[in-house]
Formats: sequence, C-alpha cells, structure tokens
Amino acid sequence: MKFTDNLIKGLQPKDNPYRLFEKGADKGFGIQVTKSGTKSFFLQYSLDGKRKFLNLGRYPAVSLSTAREKSRDNREQLLNGIHISQTTPVAYGSLEDLINYYIDQMRAQGKRSWEKVYADIQYNVFPVLDKNIPAKDVDSSQIRTIIHKIIQRGATVQANRIRSYLHRAFELGIFHDNDPMSLSDEYIFKIPTNPVSAVPKNASAEKAGERVLSFEEIAIIWRNEAVNTPPPTLLAIKLILVFGIRPIELTGAKKSEFDFNNLTWSIPPERIKNKRWHLLPIVPLANQLLEELLLFSGDSDFLLPGRYNPDESIHKTSLGHTLKKLQKQNHLYPVFTLRDLRRTVKTRMGELGINKSIRDIIQNHALNDVSSKHYDRWDYMPEKQEALEKWCNHLEFNLLK
Repeated sequence: MKFTDNLIKGLQPKDNPYRLFEKGADKGFGIQVTKSGTKSFFLQYSLDGKRKFLNLGRYPAVSLSTAREKSRDNREQLLNGIHISQTTPVAYGSLEDLINYYIDQMRAQGKRSWEKVYADIQYNVFPVLDKNIPAKDVDSSQIRTIIHKIIQRGATVQANRIRSYLHRAFELGIFHDNDPMSLSDEYIFKIPTNPVSAVPKNASAEKAGERVLSFEEIAIIWRNEAVNTPPPTLLAIKLILVFGIRPIELTGAKKSEFDFNNLTWSIPPERIKNKRWHLLPIVPLANQLLEELLLFSGDSDFLLPGRYNPDESIHKTSLGHTLKKLQKQNHLYPVFTLRDLRRTVKTRMGELGINKSIRDIIQNHALNDVSSKHYDRWDYMPEKQEALEKWCNHLEFNLLK
C-alpha cells in the first residue's frame, strides 16, 4: 500500500489505536491512528535487538512528503551506525499542543462537550496568551490575566469554566509525561506544577439552580400553540415535562428505540451520560405525545428529524430556542431553561411522595454506591411505571384547572 493524502484523510479511528505500514522502499515508514482520530507518522527500527518507534510528526501539520523525507534521513543515519536518539532533539509541547491533547482525550472518552470547550478556549485564551509558548513556561500570572479579562466582560461564570478547562489540561500535561501508555510521544511537556492551581475559583459566581416552575407556568407552556415555531419542538418540550429527561436523550431519538407493543423506550448508551442503556415505560400521556410526533416525522428514522434534512435529527439547541420564544411571548419571568424543566419534574414528583431513589432512576442520575454500580441490574420498570403514571395524572389534573 502506497500512502497518499486521500488514503490518510480517509483513515477512520477504531476502538483501539492502530498502525499501518507503507509497502515499498521506505522500510518501517508508517502512520498511527489513535482512538480520537489523531494521525501521526512514525519510523519503526531496531536497536540492540529491540523494536523502537520514532515519531515523525502529526498529520496534516507534517505533510506526507516531509514525513517520508524525515523517515529516509533517519533510516540513512541508522545504516551509518548513528543512533537516532543522539540526533533527534526533544521537543517541548506548546500551549496549543497541550490544548489539542486535552481535547483529544475528551473525544476519546466520548465527551459530547469537546467542541464547545475547544471553541471557548480558542476565543478566551489564545488571543491573550501566545498558543506557541511552551506549556511548561506558562505561569500563574498569565492564567490570572486570562481569567481577569473574562471577568471584566462580566462573564464570571465563563471565567470559572475557562479556569476549570485549563486546570484539567495542565493536569493531563503532567500526566502525559509520566504515562507509559501515552499515545503522543512527539513531544514532552515537562510542566513542573499546575499553574492554574494558584488561581482561585470565584465561588460566588455560580449557584445551584433553584428555578422550579409553578403549575400555572407549566400550563402556559403546555397550552400555547400560537408561538411561531414548529409544532414538533413544542411536543418535545411536553415530553421533557413528562419524563424529566435530558434534552440530548430526546433530540437524537430514533423511532426504532420505541416499542409500542410493550410500551417501552430504550435509550442507547451513546446518548446517555453514564453510557448505559436507559429504559423508560411509555405511560399513556407520553404515548399520546409520541403518536402526535410521529405524524410530523414522515419517513425519517428520527422521531425529531431536522427541519431541512430528515436524514439527521433536530439540532440539540432547537428546543432551547423554542422555550425562549415561549417565555418572551408569554412574559414569563424569571427566565428558565430546559434544565429547569428537568428540575421541576424532579421537585414536583417529590411533592407527590415519590421516593427520591425512584426519581433518580427515572432521570438516570448516576448512583455511585458500590451495590448500584456493580451488582444491581434490576431495571425498576414497575416502580418507574407507577411513579410516572402518578406524576402524569397529577400533571393532567392541574392542567385542567
């Protein structure tokens, strides 16, 4: 196999990192693809009877032709008896390398927020601090300057977020150099201490959410059909008020997840925060809303297909936009979010006497005790059915007032 740019661009990540070797005159020349999709050229060679690898750079920052040339130069040095380790200086990873490494780890772990985190760092950090500075040279005063500029904009919550992202990135940088399983060996960071640790978090900027909707507010949302927005998003918001689910668990739902014969909804791990299947009973009120949604979905595989592309699901932000329109049109203050709807369901179910452990299971909150994590495989469907029916009956009673 002869490497080409088209071939390299087409290489897809797998569950485990893998290497491909180029067939031909350039013996030992290959490319590695990590779980997160990072592609790096390498040269495999033997030294003292042991197999070794020399990293030639990450693609596309290092082009195919440059990597092949570096491979040939180093192979020639080996044939002349010169150890590569004597001729290849150690590169210190830059701040940009550190952030890329952090984002790669997020992607490999299946964190859905990696794109937003990367965009936030690019907007808030790189304009203030040169991304080419070696990560080991970043100090606390530079971190303080970054955070101060964000606070000056009045974005105190965002300042805490950026501080958290940077703290984690530098933690990973320190871990990188000590991890024998590290997949990135084209540079080392040599970060002496985490420079973010000395910069305190603004504890007063963030408070636990407290907004819980009254039944009067729920009724306004439920009955309002005049807002200039697609009906499916209104129906989806009602389903959140039925189940108290996370929006991402609903917006990407496929029709195949719903078993209307057995009245169960099976949400797959890829849309679940704890990466486990989540089963919910389709109670009568939910069944009614789902039947209405199916009328709008057409031939799409998705319950909530994109407005202009039925082959994709609706964007996860669509429900939030609809909720903002509803609030503005009906003058609902203080404002609330989809997360507040989830909190409302949790709270109002508690008022009905529904046990907190069952409410946690319905909303798929992580249960961290040893028994729940490792031994309890009961799906609690009868308990979830009883609780959701009790909640929906109470909800409908209040909507009829």
